[in-house]
Order: sequence, then C-alpha cells, then structure tokens
Amino acid sequence: MSRPPLMVVVLVDALGWERVGETPFLEGELPHRKPLDTVLGFSAGAIPALLSGTWPAENGHWVMFHRDPARSPFGLARWMALLPGRARRSWRLRQWVKARAKARVRGYFDLYEVPWRVLRDLDVCERDPLFATGALPGIGTIFDDMAAQRLQVRTWDWRTDDDANERAFVAAAEAAGHDDGEAPDVLFYYTAAIDARMHAGGTKAPAVADRLARLEGALTRALAAARAGGREAWCYLTSDHGMTDVVEHVDVMARVEASGLTPGVDYHAFYDSTMARFWFHGPLAADRVRRALEGLPGRFLTREDEDRLGIHFPDRRYGDAIYLLEDARLLVPSYMGSAPVAAMHGYDPATPGSQALLLSNRELPQDLAHVVDFRAFFGSELGARRAGLTRHAASGGAR
Repeated sequence: MSRPPLMVVVLVDALGWERVGETPFLEGELPHRKPLDTVLGFSAGAIPALLSGTWPAENGHWVMFHRDPARSPFGLARWMALLPGRARRSWRLRQWVKARAKARVRGYFDLYEVPWRVLRDLDVCERDPLFATGALPGIGTIFDDMAAQRLQVRTWDWRTDDDANERAFVAAAEAAGHDDGEAPDVLFYYTAAIDARMHAGGTKAPAVADRLARLEGALTRALAAARAGGREAWCYLTSDHGMTDVVEHVDVMARVEASGLTPGVDYHAFYDSTMARFWFHGPLAADRVRRALEGLPGRFLTREDEDRLGIHFPDRRYGDAIYLLEDARLLVPSYMGSAPVAAMHGYDPATPGSQALLLSNRELPQDLAHVVDFRAFFGSELGARRAGLTRHAASGGAR
C-alpha cells in the first residue's frame, strides 16, 4: 500500500505574483498558480490573515505596533529617552532593550528606529509565535487545524538562520521520503530571504534572481527526495504580499513638524514605511495635520476604506487617522529607518505589485482569491489527505 502524502508548505515573504507568477519559476513542479489579494499593511497583518482565514479587525493583528501604554513591554524606553543624544542613538542599547522585552514578547518584533519617547507607549500585536499552535486563541490557524488531526509538523521560521533552515528543510524531505517510522506529515518552511534582498536592491536585483534560483533548486530537490522514497508530495508555495520598486521619497514627518503642533501634547504619531498613523488630542490638531499633508502623494483613509480593508478597530489602537502613500512612494525618514530602501510593500492592496500568490501541484479552486481564503483551502486539503488515510485503513493497509 502507498504511504500518505507528505504536505509541503513554503511561505516566501514578499514574493508577489507580479514578480514570478507568470514566469518559468517552478512551473514544472508547481503548474497550478493563482494571484492572491492581500491585506493593507505588512507581514504583521498579512501572515495572521493567511494562517487564520480572518481579517485584521477580527484577529487583532494589523501592523507591528499600536498604542497601549498600560501593556507596553518597553517600559525601559521612558528612561532611555532621558539619556544624552549619543547614548540614545546607541545600537547596543537598543538591542539590550529589545532583549529585555523578549521576556514578555515571544513573537516577532524589532525596534527599528522608533524614538524612545514613542516606544514607551507602544505594544506589539504578535505576542506569541504565529507559526505554532495557540497563537490566536479563539480563532486558531492552520497549525491548530493540523494539531487537531494529530499530524506531525516540522517548522522552520525567522527564529533560526535562513540558510540553515533551507538545508534542514531539504534534509527533512529526504528523510520523510525514506522513513517509515516517525516521519513528519507536514513540512512548513518560512523564508524572508527574498524580502530582504528586494528591500536592499529592488525587485529585479541580481541578488533576488540568485535567491529565487536557489529556492527553486532547494524545493525541487526536496520534492524529488520525498518521491524517491515512494511518497507522494503535495506542495503549496504561497506568500503574504508582493513588493514594489520605490520611485519617490516623501517626507511626511517634516510636514507634520512644520504644522506648529507639539508631539505628545497635541497628537501622537507613528511613521511606518508607507503610512503615518495619528492619535489626536482634539479636532484642532486633526484639522492642522490634515491640512499639513495636502499636496503630498497620499490620502487619509475613510471609515469606508477601513471597513473594506478589514482594518477598522473601534478602540482606535492603530490610530485615529491613517495616512497612506500612493503606490511606489516611500516615507523617508520614518520610524522604520532614516535611510531609503529600493523596494517596499504596504500599499493599497489593489495595486498590482501588492498581490501575493499561491503555486501548487494540486488543483486550486476558482474561488481562492485572497490570502484569507488560504486556511479554508488548506483545510480542504487536510480533509482530502485524511479521507485518503481513512480509505487506506479501511482497505486493511497499515501506515
């Protein structure tokens, strides 16, 4: 009797449909392919949506930071803000504060260049690792779905070195193909290597092409190794969002500072790479900020926008007002960094470069069109695998 299929899930951060969807990339191994719309923002919102099948407003995860002074794990920042300028800018000091915060936050976060006076009032949405069971209580993710079926899952993510993860992933596929004992049922491999290289050099940079070729080779070897042991391999390569080459830098911070308002008194702000989020202390501040940003290539989102994009939070934890730049524009400087990058994501999901993707050697349903649809689709695949096992058991075969 044949062995149950090995399910291989590869989540490639920032690999968009526009970049590889209609190219020869893995077309021999993964001929079934579709673009997927995504949520507004970054990986902090897109990955939970993909894994859980819910929108940010439902699962609480949108962008990395939100205002919640009472729950902030960065209490030390209030003291860092009092240090002399050179000490405040110390990279080592920032890493020390980050390490201390990790005692309370096990999920992914970074401090980037968020000012100490701002950081002290912030919390992060990803308190627990997403690539594990229990990350979203009451909602669940595909990891909870797999645990409910008692599947053995091996996972590689951002917590360990990407190059080592790739080697371990291929080795695990080879072992799964030959091992009749405690072989895993599912291999889940997350990689941010493409994302990093696109930010650094642009979507078409040689380093990006090289890394794509390397990923293609690794996945091809992994699937071949599983099949060589007589085991079918069901593969799903997906992403959280795409990436767009930057064509213009926009200084939103300077416009707001020139408004004459006092930060921390009249308003609070967080400056992401493609959007600025504001909390106002009165209608006068809101009006002056809105007028200050007139003429820039961007707009404030409406309530209708927030509902449509699944990012409306009645408690306004992510901002009273959200100013979003147009496609291919970069907010420089921002709290994410004072130096510009070559490519960015976090634009309106309707822009072509924002689309994620799903490539597979399994047929993809017609109604699979958004990252929030992935969990239901993957659940149906788990069901198909389970049904095959049930038929196998009924026929008298042993796993």
